[in-house]
Amino acid sequence: MKRVLLSIGFVCLGLLLGCGGGGSNGGNPQPPVLQSIQVTPANPSITIAAGGATQPFTATGRFNDGSTKDLSSSASWSSSDTAVATISATGVATGLKKGSATITATSGGVSGKTTLTIGVALKSIAITPATPSIARNTQQQFTATGTYFDGTIQNITTLATWSSATTAVATIIVQGVAQAGNQAGTTTITAALNGVSGSTTLTVTNATPTLITVTPANPTISVFTQQKFTARGTFSDGTSQDITNVSLWSSSANGVASVTSNSGVATGNNKGTATITASFGGVNGNTSITVDLANVVSISISPKDSTIAHLTNVQFGATGTLTDGSTHNVSNLVTWSSSNTSVATIGAGSGLASNTAPGDTTITATLSSLAPVTTNLHVSSATLSSIAIAPSGASVNPGTKLNFTAVGTFDDASTQTITSQVTWDSSNKSAATITGNGSATAVAAGTTNISATATFAPTISRAVQLTVTGLSLRSIAVTPASTFTAPGGSVQFIATGTFSDNSTQNLTQSVAWNASPSSVATVSTGLARGQGVGTATITASLTGVSGTASLKVTNSQLTSITVTSPNPASNLAVETSAQLTATGNFADGSTQNLTGSASWTSSKPAIATVSGVSGVVNGVAPGAATITASFGGISGTISLNITNAVLTSVQITPANPSISLGSSEQFVATGMFNDGTTEILTNFASWNSSNAGVAVLGSPGLFTTSGTGTTTIKATVTQSGTPVSGSTTLTVN
Repeated sequence: MKRVLLSIGFVCLGLLLGCGGGGSNGGNPQPPVLQSIQVTPANPSITIAAGGATQPFTATGRFNDGSTKDLSSSASWSSSDTAVATISATGVATGLKKGSATITATSGGVSGKTTLTIGVALKSIAITPATPSIARNTQQQFTATGTYFDGTIQNITTLATWSSATTAVATIIVQGVAQAGNQAGTTTITAALNGVSGSTTLTVTNATPTLITVTPANPTISVFTQQKFTARGTFSDGTSQDITNVSLWSSSANGVASVTSNSGVATGNNKGTATITASFGGVNGNTSITVDLANVVSISISPKDSTIAHLTNVQFGATGTLTDGSTHNVSNLVTWSSSNTSVATIGAGSGLASNTAPGDTTITATLSSLAPVTTNLHVSSATLSSIAIAPSGASVNPGTKLNFTAVGTFDDASTQTITSQVTWDSSNKSAATITGNGSATAVAAGTTNISATATFAPTISRAVQLTVTGLSLRSIAVTPASTFTAPGGSVQFIATGTFSDNSTQNLTQSVAWNASPSSVATVSTGLARGQGVGTATITASLTGVSGTASLKVTNSQLTSITVTSPNPASNLAVETSAQLTATGNFADGSTQNLTGSASWTSSKPAIATVSGVSGVVNGVAPGAATITASFGGISGTISLNITNAVLTSVQITPANPSISLGSSEQFVATGMFNDGTTEILTNFASWNSSNAGVAVLGSPGLFTTSGTGTTTIKATVTQSGTPVSGSTTLTVN
């Protein structure tokens, strides 16, 4: 019996050993391994107010077996900037001042992070001057100063919403500027921002102007420079006030000095003297302005030592170099002469040499006390043998313009541009018309022959075909989208059209330009000039389609530039792009988007490159790079962290929207990366609508409805040759 029991025991022991053998962890399974930590909420914003500002965070651990666990109480929490925000051991952050901080939760060597943005609430608003008094039809500039809960004080004049309680007495025409009407009385002026307001009383009197004094008196400026004049009115009640912006300004000689009509900024155009007058309420005040050429240090002539055929013309130009190193066209300032008028005559103020006959002459340009500058002109006896027109066989879209050039070939094999010495014509004016200077305007789909016939002997002709497509203009983009200048200053805008086949074309010369209000700016062929302080909308229109830009006209100085990234913590993955923004900060507290106006550079192009004119940055290799935006001698920077993060998915928002026919929907593409970071990729994705009968793409992510139904909106981003897509459904009712 003992032997039987002993045998049974050995068998049981063997079975137990057998069950445990062959596997090292059979009786002790390994615990799950922590792989990542997600900190939520992602990228929140809080505002410091009377009760302070806190934000609780949660740290969720994700393990290799797919399980999750709340690690908020056991993780180690930290803030990248404890002056902006601190965080407790349990993940509760406290905001201390305006700014942003990276909040990190760490456990077992694994970290997760997010960005906390701190704002500060406005506590009170004070308006100055307090209880001013002005005459009818004049203006009063107010300033709004905000005090915040963290004790900071800021000029919020351009941020606040202004109102006048009695608009018959005074209205607000631009932020902080009250325009008195023709009725005397009092009104309450209020500035409000974020639910906080401040007010003061403005009194408008029946006083009339008796004297206008224009200062500075009798200034002297140099050509191409400006002089700001001020008009101060003395009134019948003994008061005086600045009436610069309500006076009508004029110059007795615009060729010498022109002046903006409602801001008193004069520009020197040529040597001489002009009278500058400010008029208000039937009273005039004036002063003289003298313009000299003292700042022109040298001049040059172009073309140099040229040869032309007899009977043809040549346009000479003069360029002046100023004391500041800048150059300007001074062709109309110099005096032109020809040493041999039997060979060529030249307009004294035009620089056009004509009435040519074979021979040689010297062309001279003289300006003030500078040494005369000369060039040689040889006129040959060559005669015209053929004409070439460029472009040839061009195709343009309806409503657009195209400039043609005529080049003559002569019997000595020489060539010469003769665009202004031919007669231009279009054989089919219903398709396109053409002006005497070779500028054609496409009217409607079709073809036409554009011909050029020489106006001198022999009268040779040449024609080329111009095709006008049936494409329709879809949108117009005006750049820069937002910029600024001073009264009297100028900005060149560009209009770019996108057509129904997604092709683009420069339409600057084709569109109709408008600036509103014209008291702030005027515009011609995209060149906008500041007239008075304020903000103007610059509009480019063609065939019922328009695009706009914003132009701020200000006397305030640009003091700093802030550069921001749309991505949290300024991260950017290799082979992805981001649109940076440059915001100009002015001395009066106002701001302006300068992204399209600034000059952009990268400290390390091997790590990150940036477009010099648009602020689009591209990740090249892992590392850190500083991106700088500069404008008007002021610069701002941002430090970017370029990572090896891999794009894993693209999320499109809003998700599955429903809109009405005739409207549009702007989608945003957000890239999700394997390190938990995100990037806004809207402008860098390839967008598509599965049903063009329901919605078509305009600008990146912007879809315009074309019919009712549903369509799938898809955005694809390619990183390292690998496309990653996201989609959503758009319903049009």
